[in-house]
Amino acid sequence: MHSRLLFLLGGVARVLAQTQYTSTGTAAVAKARATALTESPTSDVVGKSFNRFVTIWCENTDYSMAAADPNFAYLATQGILLTNYLAITHPSQPNYVAAVGGSTHGISSDSFSRINSSSQTIVDLLEAGGVSWSEYQQDSPYSGFEGNYINQQTGANDYVRKHNGLMSYDSVTSNLDRLAKIKNFTMFETDLANNQLPQWMFITPNMTNDGHDTSVTVAGAWARSFLTPLLSNSNFMQNTLILLTFDETESYTSNNQVYSILLGDAIPASLVGTTNNTAFNHYSQMATVEKNWNLGNLGLGDATAASFFVG
Repeated sequence: MHSRLLFLLGGVARVLAQTQYTSTGTAAVAKARATALTESPTSDVVGKSFNRFVTIWCENTDYSMAAADPNFAYLATQGILLTNYLAITHPSQPNYVAAVGGSTHGISSDSFSRINSSSQTIVDLLEAGGVSWSEYQQDSPYSGFEGNYINQQTGANDYVRKHNGLMSYDSVTSNLDRLAKIKNFTMFETDLANNQLPQWMFITPNMTNDGHDTSVTVAGAWARSFLTPLLSNSNFMQNTLILLTFDETESYTSNNQVYSILLGDAIPASLVGTTNNTAFNHYSQMATVEKNWNLGNLGLGDATAASFFVG
């Protein structure tokens, strides 16, 4: 009887937790925002080429379109332009899933998807290596939110689950400590000001600023305005390597080459303003992090992908 009661209580707790992390009503969001666990872990694991890795994704833009945008072109002069970087597939969601888990896991659409808890992600490797991590998702209503969120004032389709790869993995969503590290942009500003940023970050702008519901012009303006002050911020620039990229091309008939730039103070001065034609792809993000901190790999796409100048 006692064990059955514990089982039932456990089931109720899981249902309540699931309800909290998918609530979108105004009152429910306010309550969840006040009570959802939020964590800002830090660490100081020295890497081979950098001590902090940040990836920022924009949306659905052909290479030529991004290259023609003056703001993206300007940012390229501040770092290294990767001229042979390919997305994995179409549409958006499997690219995000692949970039953090080494595989699309058979996902081929943007519909709600769940990947079995037996599938690991970069998070498992980071945690095993003592490397702190967090995600910052613009306009996600509260830490650990697992659904889609429409701006209650403007009606804008601001935050979508499909643009947050870790949310498709049960190994992440079943763990409250991991959900607590998936936060809103407001927490980025707080963590930055408090010098509490982690060593690994995945940053996703909202559906306006990433260009999905707008244009490459909007995305470029947002990227430049967001990154420019950070490039001289001592709390952010701590031997930091930034990858600014796109999830996929707009055209489905191209080779899926996406405009991608490496930025940050981890880049040697002699390489600033240069290009690199090495064949990289979204798996290269994992390969780079894994090799930099000697984390091993998942034995998937990350195991064979080229890494960004890691010795």
